[in-house]
Amino acid sequence: MTDLAVLAIGLGVIPLAAILLYSLRGFVLAHREATWGFLAGVVAFLALGHAMAAVLVNKSLFGDPPIAIAVAFLGLVVGAGIAWSLLEGPFIRTEPNRILCVAVAFLALHSFADGLVLGRDFVGGVVPSVQLDGLTVSATVVHRFVEGSLVVVPAIWAAWKARPAFALLLVSIASVVGAYIPGVVFSLYRGSLRSSVQVSIPTFLAAMEASLGLLLLVRGFLPIAAADRGIRWPLWTAVGFIAISLVHFFVE
Repeated sequence: MTDLAVLAIGLGVIPLAAILLYSLRGFVLAHREATWGFLAGVVAFLALGHAMAAVLVNKSLFGDPPIAIAVAFLGLVVGAGIAWSLLEGPFIRTEPNRILCVAVAFLALHSFADGLVLGRDFVGGVVPSVQLDGLTVSATVVHRFVEGSLVVVPAIWAAWKARPAFALLLVSIASVVGAYIPGVVFSLYRGSLRSSVQVSIPTFLAAMEASLGLLLLVRGFLPIAAADRGIRWPLWTAVGFIAISLVHFFVE
């Protein structure tokens, strides 16, 4: 039997290992097309593939289609609004820091969503037996490490030191909080209201992640990858998309 806390904490702390990329700082800065193109492919999958697919799949789980559409639409608007305010608003002055802040928000949302998926299996006092074979664990480590890289690489580009960048990575602990939300919802609500809340929360968050990630991709990662007018960044974007897709085949 596997304890929820152990799994949730594991999901939360793995992205912190991405701080090791600071030891490759020269490579990251010297290979713009490869680094940012690869991460652009990762964001494309996580936001437009993974998160948006969750929104569309969850629509069928709502008992009322208008409510499903409203929840998804509201999430898309809120996510886009947050991204736009960080990228174009007066709150942050420098371009590198703007992109970094959106990347941090994206990691926080995705981590919380990962926690929700994990916690859903433990609802109702059920403690499932989770098979932790080498392939699944390795894929999970790679998956979360790459997600941490979405923050570390922009932090290196923005000339942040390792210590404050590590502090930013702590938003990945949101997966621990997310893991306990399904159990709280199960305890607080009953009947059809419980079902609606259980579906609405992940749908709303996935929609937020999709639109926020879209703006991070088209306003942040892709322009940086293509800034040198090279011809290899589309290839690296495809590599990133395919690689993270393959990892998810083994994780989920």
